[in-house]
Amino acid sequence: MFLSGNMIAAHGSNWITPFDPGRVDCAAYTLRIGDEAFVSPEGRDTRKPGLVQRLEHKAPIIIPPGQFAYLTTREHVTVPHDFLGFINMKSGLKNSGLVNVSGFHVDPGYKGKLLFAIFNAGPQTVTVRCGQDAFLIWFARLEGATEVYARKKGGFREIDTTLMSLIPAETASLNSLSRRMDQIERSISYTKGILTLTGGFAVAAISGVIASVVIKGWGG
Repeated sequence: MFLSGNMIAAHGSNWITPFDPGRVDCAAYTLRIGDEAFVSPEGRDTRKPGLVQRLEHKAPIIIPPGQFAYLTTREHVTVPHDFLGFINMKSGLKNSGLVNVSGFHVDPGYKGKLLFAIFNAGPQTVTVRCGQDAFLIWFARLEGATEVYARKKGGFREIDTTLMSLIPAETASLNSLSRRMDQIERSISYTKGILTLTGGFAVAAISGVIASVVIKGWGG
C-alpha cells in the first residue's frame, strides 16, 4: 500500500532529513540535488581522480548530450524495514532529455543519500543546479519487515570514485562525434586532392614522354 501525501506530511520527518511538509507533492516527496556531482568528461578518461564536483548552493551542473552524470540528493533518506521506496526524476528534467539509468526503488532498511545515475539522451546540453527540485520518492508499506539491508554496507554519503569504472573509459557527445566526422571528411577531401594533383602530374609526365617519342619519330 502506498502512503498518502497526508501520511508523508505527518510522519516524513522520521524518513527524510531535512524534512519540509511543504515539499510533499501529491503522494510523493520532492528531493533536491545535493552538493556533489560527477559528469563524464567529453573525450577524457572518466576514471581519473579529481572529477567529482563539490558544489555551492545553486551552482550549475552542465550535462552535455551523450554524457553521464552522478547526482546525489541533498536529503538523507531512511527507509523502514517494512517499507519500500520508489524514486524517479521530475517530469521537467525527463522532458529535457535526461534519463534515470540507476534504478527506481530504494531497499527496506536503506539509510543515506540517494545517488542517481543520469544519461543525457537529448540533443541539447542540460544544466541543473545544486539545490534544485529534481527527484520524487514514494513510500509503500510491506506486509512485513525485512532485515536484508542490515547485512549490507550503509547507504551513500558521497560519490564513490569506484563508480567511475562503471562508465565507459571514454564517452563522446553528439557534438564531439560530429566534429570527428568533420575531421574525417576534411582528411578524405585532402587525400583526394593529393591523389588528384599527383594523378595530374603523372598524366602530364606521360603526355610529355609520348610527345617526345612522337617528335623523335617524325624527326627520324
